[in-house]
Amino acid sequence: MRDLDVVRFADRGRSVSVELEDAAGGGRHAGRHEAEIVIETGFVGARLPVHFTDADLADLTAFMAARAAAEEDGALPDGSVTDWPEAGRSAYLRLRAADPFVVDVRDPVQSGVTVTVPLNLRDGWATRAASHLDRLRATLTDGP
Repeated sequence: MRDLDVVRFADRGRSVSVELEDAAGGGRHAGRHEAEIVIETGFVGARLPVHFTDADLADLTAFMAARAAAEEDGALPDGSVTDWPEAGRSAYLRLRAADPFVVDVRDPVQSGVTVTVPLNLRDGWATRAASHLDRLRATLTDGP
């Protein structure tokens, strides 16, 4: 995962990531972070702005930690779903722990478009993502 990535879901041919606007706090203004959702597939390539808070970041970390624990236990994907950041404020991701893992990128506020990206994620992806989010949250807390 790159330094500016908040989270990155990727397989060999497709990816959905959330990238901070800058490394020094992600464009943080009044408790909000500015970022972009980046979709890269053979069919769709798109970028759209997304805004999230420290609380949203904690929610994503909790979801990833739960996925990591399930992965470590060898549990099959349970179909759980979370919207991140919370639906309705801006574009958001709907994450579905299925086989394959599915990321819906939803933009109800501006374009009304939804892009669905099924991903065959590598073993250990959730543990790596949860660890990265912990480090990112510590960096943003210590930032400007």
